[in-house]
Amino acid sequence: MRLKLVEFSSKQFTYTHVNKILVSEASDMENRHLQRIYDDACDVGFAVKSETTGNVITYVMSEILKNGEGEIEGWKYTPSYESVRKYPACADTKAIVFND
Repeated sequence: MRLKLVEFSSKQFTYTHVNKILVSEASDMENRHLQRIYDDACDVGFAVKSETTGNVITYVMSEILKNGEGEIEGWKYTPSYESVRKYPACADTKAIVFND
């Protein structure tokens, strides 16, 4: 079963049109970027509501970004399968949340 996620406004992110990447810092998201998405799976992520379209896209963590010493620098996310099915244009977007 899908769990209710906190929806973040798209205004909380910096968006680069060239690379189609949403960028934020963990503290700006009150460290709620690792929410469980389903009650029967270990997927974590967050939802972003576009202030332009009103569409809500769920991003699922795809990679933990670490520095050369193994410390976490951030997390990389891709749109969920359900979001891509509903809004195909989001398929090539990504999100990065930096650890601060």
